[in-house]
Amino acid sequence: MRRIARFFNVVSVIFLGYASAVAVTPDAVNGTVSTSLPDGRTIVVRAYSPDIIRVENFGAGEAPSRTQAGQLGVAPFDGVVERTADEAVIRTTSGLSAIIDLKSGAVAFDVDTTPATKRLLYDSGVRSNDGGSVSLSLIPEGGGTFYGAGERGHSLKLNGDTLVMYNRQNYGYEGHDPRLRQMNITVPMFVSTEGYGVLFDDHAPATLVMSDPIVYSSEQESPVSYYFIYGGGTVAGVTEEYSRLTGRQDLPPFWALGYITSKYGYKSQQETVGIIDTLKREGFPVDGVVLDLYWFGKETDMGKLAWDTVSWPDHRGMLAGLKARGVNTVLISEPYINKKGAIDNYNLLAEGGMLTRDKDGNVHDVTTWVGDAGMFDVANPATRRWLRERYRALTDEGVGGWWGDLGEPEVHPETIVHSNGMTAREYHNVYGNEWSKIIYDMYREEYPGRRLMTMMRGGTAGLQRYSVFPWSTDVARTWGGLEPQVRIMLNSGLSGLGYMSHDVGGFAIVDTTRVTDSELYVRWLQLGTFSPVLRTHAQKMPEPYNYPAQRDIILGLVRERYRWLPYNYTLAYENASRGYPFVRPLNFADTSSAPDSVSDQYMWGEEVMVAPVTAQSATRRRVVFPAGVWIDYHHPEKSPVSGPSESVVDAPLDEIPLFVRSGSFIPQAMYPMDNVGDYDPSRYTVLYYPRGDGESRYTMYDDDRMSSESLRDGEYALIDFAGKVDGRHAAVRVVQSGYYEGMPDERKLTFVLPGIKSGDVASVKVDGKACAVGKSDEGYATFVVRLRGDIPAVADITLRR
Repeated sequence: MRRIARFFNVVSVIFLGYASAVAVTPDAVNGTVSTSLPDGRTIVVRAYSPDIIRVENFGAGEAPSRTQAGQLGVAPFDGVVERTADEAVIRTTSGLSAIIDLKSGAVAFDVDTTPATKRLLYDSGVRSNDGGSVSLSLIPEGGGTFYGAGERGHSLKLNGDTLVMYNRQNYGYEGHDPRLRQMNITVPMFVSTEGYGVLFDDHAPATLVMSDPIVYSSEQESPVSYYFIYGGGTVAGVTEEYSRLTGRQDLPPFWALGYITSKYGYKSQQETVGIIDTLKREGFPVDGVVLDLYWFGKETDMGKLAWDTVSWPDHRGMLAGLKARGVNTVLISEPYINKKGAIDNYNLLAEGGMLTRDKDGNVHDVTTWVGDAGMFDVANPATRRWLRERYRALTDEGVGGWWGDLGEPEVHPETIVHSNGMTAREYHNVYGNEWSKIIYDMYREEYPGRRLMTMMRGGTAGLQRYSVFPWSTDVARTWGGLEPQVRIMLNSGLSGLGYMSHDVGGFAIVDTTRVTDSELYVRWLQLGTFSPVLRTHAQKMPEPYNYPAQRDIILGLVRERYRWLPYNYTLAYENASRGYPFVRPLNFADTSSAPDSVSDQYMWGEEVMVAPVTAQSATRRRVVFPAGVWIDYHHPEKSPVSGPSESVVDAPLDEIPLFVRSGSFIPQAMYPMDNVGDYDPSRYTVLYYPRGDGESRYTMYDDDRMSSESLRDGEYALIDFAGKVDGRHAAVRVVQSGYYEGMPDERKLTFVLPGIKSGDVASVKVDGKACAVGKSDEGYATFVVRLRGDIPAVADITLRR
């Protein structure tokens, strides 16, 4: 009991508070049912919102765990609680019901699918505690396909898997490597294509068996509670509600959506500036540079957290100079303090009790790949204060973002005991959350209004609320390394990690006879262009100018990234406001529209489908088309493809297969940029695809691209597009709402009709007046709409055919 009480005290600090303890009687006011069973257990079921219900099952003298829900207070309950002698039912306004057997403690989750009721999940109420492992079983009554569980690369579909919840690094992994079942960020949750999900309220080491029944077994000593999350029948809905529960990521720094260069590692000020000089001389836009561990000297200086003045004689001048050129600098930091190069910090931290210790209270060193070291005990408030001050001083000098490496943690001996009383094994999964929170809180308090980018590769549920941009770690620089990246982004995105990305080009050189491969680099860069973060990173030659034979393709891809900024920034808005990931499975919004196990394609938002090429020498690939009509982005003049269907499409090296949903509006910035500072919100090119009768809608987001409080304060604008096609006629309505300081008085929207030649357009009228029909470089019809304030603009298009 002492350890249980200690645990609750710790997590109340870790997870930002929690709603007050639930009532212990059935209560129609707060949506709670509690019952005491003959064996001494208590079952408490409570509706946190119309779509989220928590189940607690604990014995006499125990209390349920509470770790994950710090972001969600209990909403006022406006449903119904009914009770008989044997059964109680909580009915919410979303049609979700929890039926509680007051004798056995069983809980069933039903949803009203008028005229019938559908059972989604059944919990028998039985809990086991065998040898320190607490287990509970859930029966998926509705079947379904399961996704999520954090960063998983072996498969998108998790049915039948046994998943380990214990963060682990996998250096040089490839393809279907079995190690990809257990990666760096494990999340104890799953999403079902039946439109619901479950989050286990736990961050202890555990296993999750995705069979029938679904069995969750945790090393947590106290009983494990869980949240049933109803998504209205869609995966998208589950993602939205899950992120409402565990927290949503703030809007990103706008520059984080540009191109970032990184390497292991840039070793000096001269080299770093030279890299940027070369990129700019070669015509590449660039917004960020990441400095690996050489910024503080050598590998054995890890933990020094101070610039090496020999190799970086004027780091302040360098940071300021790069910033003036639109380049933001990101610095690496690790959990370890090397006893050779950082011995002064080691001694200071050891004397202050800020390093991890053993059970007897002695400093517990660790052996890293660069030698013996101490380890930051981020469970200790004193350690957090010390780190925060270091990060603050460096940020004040001009550092633009942070990189937390090795944060699983990579080396974390189980004989360590943290200052909060938890063993290393107990604290392991949440270490990355706590470390990220140090930087996040520093930004919120020291730099209010400034947006944060923290790269982090370890943590668990809720990591996203600390402005974390995770990546899939040290992937092999091979075709096998490229192959699983889509699956990793998909499962991560459905686990709250909407910005999961990868080392574009591949990091780990596992084949020393083939250090570079220009075809692989091109294909990886194509995927990176349509990933949440475009960051090249490798041990050798990561920069795009190192592949001159493919220069035109590579330069075009990096520039393409900037053309898509308006669309991609809207994806960031959808993530911040609804929790939607950038990379989504084909059946994200409609589980009936596409197969449930397509793992080598994805939706980029809801308008664009991406089918990357990940096989060597491939110039064609099979593509699955969900329901709808799809237009080839590169060749819109081709006949559209109707889904659901499959087809083999051409994929020459200079093209990544992209398909746009008919009726879509795709806003783009079709002008050259050196960095995102050249972005002009007063002019957009809007690609519109009026194919086939029907209606379509799209909402684009815009704000000052700087403030971290844009959404909270309502300082933003939404541009709503609506299209309607009827035979040869298409009507477009555009209206703007909202305002932010510095918003353009007028926006020029140049509409392009890809695949429709200018000669195929009989007329265009804007607000009832004839409008000139122009021609794009490809010969497609164009026309201009000018948007002022909240005055709607309407364009009527008549085609000749």
